[in-house]
Amino acid sequence: MRTSRFEVFLKIVETKSLTRTAAFFGCTQSAVSQLVRALEADLGVTLLARNKSGVRLTAEGEYLLPSMRQIVGGERSVFEKSLELQNMNAGLIRIGIFTSMSCQWLPPYLKKFRETYPNIGFELLQGDMIQICDWLRNGMVDIGFTTKPEGDEFLFRELLADRMNVVLPPEHPLAGKKVSLNALKNETFVLLESGYSQIVEKMFHDAGLRPKRQYTVKDDYTVMSMVESGLGVSLLPELLLQRTPYHIYACPAEPAYYRRLGAAWLKREQSSIAVSKFMQSLLTEMGLEK
Repeated sequence: MRTSRFEVFLKIVETKSLTRTAAFFGCTQSAVSQLVRALEADLGVTLLARNKSGVRLTAEGEYLLPSMRQIVGGERSVFEKSLELQNMNAGLIRIGIFTSMSCQWLPPYLKKFRETYPNIGFELLQGDMIQICDWLRNGMVDIGFTTKPEGDEFLFRELLADRMNVVLPPEHPLAGKKVSLNALKNETFVLLESGYSQIVEKMFHDAGLRPKRQYTVKDDYTVMSMVESGLGVSLLPELLLQRTPYHIYACPAEPAYYRRLGAAWLKREQSSIAVSKFMQSLLTEMGLEK
């Protein structure tokens, strides 16, 4: 399938760089610049503003962006339907996913799928639940691996339960013991932003406790580093703690609490044959196929 100029433009918006976009499509930056100028000339508006850090959308570009995404989505739909007639000889599955899932959980299932369909490519975007839901809504990803989204616009299939763990500095008095939430009620907490903090707050709420939050950060590895340095304690999912390089103590929280993870997609979107076959393969490998 010939790459459309709208697809190139969406990649510029995603990378905020003409150079990175050119590298992605294997062409020159000059060619990408010419494409943008031609597109702006045809539409009669300026779509991008250049600055020292790269490029950004103008107000006109913001206004037209949803329509461009619809065009690209339509083009991809035509291409994928043609591939259905070619027995899955090519294709692309775009996935929005948590970092912990992409690192610790997903690779074996990708490998198994590629054994059957070696020409199907994957594009993974890593983010939090809010980002993944936004990517699903605007068509940037076909499927999201996340916690269950709120609202009735999504369908969700739970795949695994990820138990929450207490994470302590190695010299902490509780290290090496079973740790209850009640034992942490006076501790300083290092928490992740977004979904994780909500999970922790619900854990304490259900236990009738209130965590003492001192640090809130965006990166999970930063949390582990800060705990290792003795700046506080944390609660993190077990999947995230696998193969960690940090010198920390972790044990399952008591009482048991789980982060429910699964696959989410938009109700209104009909999955491509590639996505459907991947989900079928995944459920079969996990022993969850009905």
